[in-house]
Amino acid sequence: MFIDVLCLLGVALATLTITLIARMILRPPRMTDGKAMYLLHRLSPGDLGLNFENQNFTIRDAQTNKPLMIAGWWIPAHLQSGRCAILLHGYADGKVGSIAWAPMLHDMGINVLAIDLRAHGESGGRYSTAGYWERRDLEQVIDQLKAMHPVQTEKLILFGASLGAAVAAAVAAGRDDLSAVVLDSPFTDYRRAVAAHIRLLGLPGGWLLGAALGLAEFLSGSKFDAVRPIDTIRQIRSPVLIVLGDQDELLDPQEVAALRGATANVAVVNDVSHLMAMQADPAGYAARIRNFLDSIPA
Repeated sequence: MFIDVLCLLGVALATLTITLIARMILRPPRMTDGKAMYLLHRLSPGDLGLNFENQNFTIRDAQTNKPLMIAGWWIPAHLQSGRCAILLHGYADGKVGSIAWAPMLHDMGINVLAIDLRAHGESGGRYSTAGYWERRDLEQVIDQLKAMHPVQTEKLILFGASLGAAVAAAVAAGRDDLSAVVLDSPFTDYRRAVAAHIRLLGLPGGWLLGAALGLAEFLSGSKFDAVRPIDTIRQIRSPVLIVLGDQDELLDPQEVAALRGATANVAVVNDVSHLMAMQADPAGYAARIRNFLDSIPA
């Protein structure tokens, strides 16, 4: 009897753990104004000295077939420009985080659109899905943006960080109207990235994590393997630049090597962790981005 009770308790604990991890995977904590002020010391591009306007998009959620609002900020260049970069943030971040790259791009004379991915920031959506449903969102945002600002978006650049890099790669793999793609700290495979993050948090992995990932896919109707960056990057037809830190916590040496082999332009920055390449050397980082974008034929 006692053993039966222990078994039931074990099953209940495992089920609870799997459910909680699945929820963590699908529903990142949103970047609120209070959190942004505490962590980033800013609330908008205005705090970085950039003029901007709210630019929200109402799209069709491919998962639910219902309207979905994607929140964004439009940051026009100083002078008339046909180049536009769409900034895509990482997991549990938001457009207020991705605008860290906006001043650099703005100085290059590039228009910028920063958006909150689904289930992040001010955007709608219940689940974050590693790029699976986000790619459909971004495709519609791009189409609407080009219709709204045809002159300013003649040359479109996707600029993604971490999760945003996975979304950018998934979208770029299916489009031929992009001028360039910049991926900062991409992971190779969402399952491996989640496993690495779970280890850093000291949470259980192994079969419990595998079950949680399966549950997350079931609940969200997504397929994480369909948008593996190591696969989608190889399918991108426009020029691609990858920037990695050699101390990235979400990548092992084999994954760094795989990313090196995925495209011709890969910059590995020494002694830099996940998403910290720009902060480690702002001038060098900006020069690398500028040189890459300027090398693209008109």
